Amino acid sequence: MIDPSFKKANIMIVDDQEANIDVLEGFLEIQGYNNLKTITDPRTVVELYKSFKPDLILLDLTMPYLTGFEVMDQLKNLIQENTFLPILVLTADITNETKLKALSGGASDFLTKPFNLLEVGLRIKNLLLSSYLQQQLMNQNKILDEKVNDRTKELVEKNRELSGAKEKAEASDRLKSSFINNISHEIRTPLNGILGFGQMLTNPDLNEEEKNQYLEILNESSERLIKTVTNFLEISMVSSGNQEMDLKDIHPEFVINDIAKQFYEPCANKNIRFNVEQLPAIQQLKIHSDSLLLTKILRHLLDNAVKFTDSGSITLRVESKENELLFSIKDTGKGISDEGKKLIFNSFMQEDNSYTRSYQGCGLGLSIAKGLIELLGGTIWVESEQNIGSTFFFTIPIRPVAEDRTEITRPDKKENCLKSILVAEDDEINFLYINILLKNPFIQIIRATNGEEAVNLFKAHPEICAVLTDLKMPVMDGYKAARAIKNLRSDVPILAITAYSGNEDKQRALDSGCDEFITKPINKELLLEKLAKYGIIISSISLSN
Repeated sequence: MIDPSFKKANIMIVDDQEANIDVLEGFLEIQGYNNLKTITDPRTVVELYKSFKPDLILLDLTMPYLTGFEVMDQLKNLIQENTFLPILVLTADITNETKLKALSGGASDFLTKPFNLLEVGLRIKNLLLSSYLQQQLMNQNKILDEKVNDRTKELVEKNRELSGAKEKAEASDRLKSSFINNISHEIRTPLNGILGFGQMLTNPDLNEEEKNQYLEILNESSERLIKTVTNFLEISMVSSGNQEMDLKDIHPEFVINDIAKQFYEPCANKNIRFNVEQLPAIQQLKIHSDSLLLTKILRHLLDNAVKFTDSGSITLRVESKENELLFSIKDTGKGISDEGKKLIFNSFMQEDNSYTRSYQGCGLGLSIAKGLIELLGGTIWVESEQNIGSTFFFTIPIRPVAEDRTEITRPDKKENCLKSILVAEDDEINFLYINILLKNPFIQIIRATNGEEAVNLFKAHPEICAVLTDLKMPVMDGYKAARAIKNLRSDVPILAITAYSGNEDKQRALDSGCDEFITKPINKELLLEKLAKYGIIISSISLSN
């Protein structure tokens, strides 16, 4: 399934063979790309380029009248400066000389005929993603340039006679450079891993060990890119004032335990002790707050602690202080200088912003955490000593709940027995992945490809003990399907598994009857943990088979 925004991309196909064009055009239409233009005579490329303004070009090299190399030379004179136009070369010439000549002549990617259509689709999607991120980077740079220029003018006008005006302008310029360098690095680095090792995986001479190594790099690069984009979106929501709260009665104990589970393994991988200290008053305490925002705050602060701690320990502590909860994350890391303490809560900042810094990341985590804490009505501060460690403190108010505290109960694990799980997912690849995750001799998977089919299958199979559903599906979406299934049997757990990630989407899913909300890409441990919550245990042994 391609991103909806990519479906509108203008794609130009240049090939003198009608058969090749028909195959590519048919495949792209099936994939959902609607804006296609094809050319068999390369002499008309320039004219069509000016009127069509393609976002991506699929280009053959060997053609009458003009070669693909000559076409790329003509396009160089038309493409605006600092504009990225991805060109995917598709050719029957498999020599290294041709490949190097094409890539140095302006091609972004290179595939030899006969090509695998699925691979062509993935290459196209990656190139469009690269183009989109490049455009986003340019837009952000333009916005930042305007802000810096406006701010500089304001400083000059209001502080003409102040000697500190020059220093402030220079500091602003350094921040701009740091911003550009950080964003460019944090986007291009994982993209290089994704595109580069994606191409290497097509080498038929790879052994199993090399394939596994390249796949691991692909996964790491993809997760890093997703994390970077997610941080950009979060800081945008916080900075623009569009971040909303979803206040409900929550148990802080549950939130802390859930987030702690995610950090035991990263700490163990670095030989760091991870401790959680909850004072007795916190156990079974119930407050009125936003569990999702609290989880994000703790994740960013713990990520920061793990990143900057190479040995020793990290301790997460929470206690009740009058009308507020006091959290602290203490580490034995490198510590922060007095000057650094003044900067670390600013966006795109780490204490060390030089080219030689040892830690990846664009410096948004603490800024996001600060914004979310203040949104919840709390404050954040840090105490630190270089080469000793740091402790980040933050508070959130204890908003009382109307009802009395109730005893917290957790579902008991059940013995293995055959269970049926309904999976409503229209995308073949996503279903295949979920099916592999749930592979178990005690699990029977029943698949539906749309919401209406899911409801009918649920009626026909009363033994179904859980439902996993996508939200965006044909015929009937996951919201309506969840509501219909809950009306048939209210006790069955429904887990929404979706590419949507906003608070509004989550709330709509929960209001429709879903019990859990899991965003794609699916985290295996999180999915199995959610199922275990309802007594459905998937053995880790079975997943390795």
